[in-house]
Amino acid sequence: MINEYKGLVRTREDGSEIVNYDDASFPSYIYDGYVYSGCTWERVPHFHKDIELLSVHSSCMGYSVNGTNIFLEKGDTVFVNSDQLHYSYATPPREGRYVIAVMHPRILCANYAVEAKAVLPVISNKKVPFIHFRNGDRDAAKMQELMLFLYRQAHGNEFLITKTFFEIWELIMVRVNETGEFSNDDMANRGVHNDVLKAMMNYVDKNYMNNITLSEIASAGGVSRSLCNSIFNRYTQMTPIEYIMHFRTRKVADLLQSGDMPMSRIAELTGFSNASYMTETFKKFYKFTPREYKKSVQG
Repeated sequence: MINEYKGLVRTREDGSEIVNYDDASFPSYIYDGYVYSGCTWERVPHFHKDIELLSVHSSCMGYSVNGTNIFLEKGDTVFVNSDQLHYSYATPPREGRYVIAVMHPRILCANYAVEAKAVLPVISNKKVPFIHFRNGDRDAAKMQELMLFLYRQAHGNEFLITKTFFEIWELIMVRVNETGEFSNDDMANRGVHNDVLKAMMNYVDKNYMNNITLSEIASAGGVSRSLCNSIFNRYTQMTPIEYIMHFRTRKVADLLQSGDMPMSRIAELTGFSNASYMTETFKKFYKFTPREYKKSVQG
């Protein structure tokens, strides 16, 4: 893991996330995490080629995949397929605690036959953006057991991670073969809107430091302003303007963690007209002023 990028979302030219793997030579990220209302990693829509698994071991939380909100209780696990828009969110009053594993499918691709018969049929299946393993399902306890093993015993051991990932994948394959949850029409609409939203999010990523208008965001996705609003509301639970402001405050948080830059300069670099407006907006999302946040992260 590259420590200076810890907790930050870096993106490629297409807007997909560059996952900060535990070891750059082995594409996996395994972490015991938590989410609470107002934290800087809550409600951050992103996507990547890696698959994501999150298993709740304390309290509860929410997860959104392609605009579908999933309530996760203790004992639940969610599998998020490759290239899907997703984010976590808190369900107050308590924070949700979980084990998360983000792993590239190529870990499983020992040869072409395995890739063709076991991996591609899952990651290319547009009918399965996610699978919710609910506590009490026949395979949910086994799934959480494997997830906890990944963190507590396999973490840092590439052989054990690979072995455990194959066991997890077997449970996923069984579910994929049984799935009928999403209709073709529904998935077709979601697929089109996913691509539009990704294009608009990428536009914000590349231009957040400038004075972006709703028309410019809509144009980046090739849609009308009203459809732009509708897509953002459905998939992110924010208006496009709220999304921009949330995005900018995340960039403020990144800069606060990485140095001692003056507040006026941070405001300038993140698209805010002045430091006072930046402070007001930052506090709206994170309950802290930028100075308070900086003090909390730097100890």
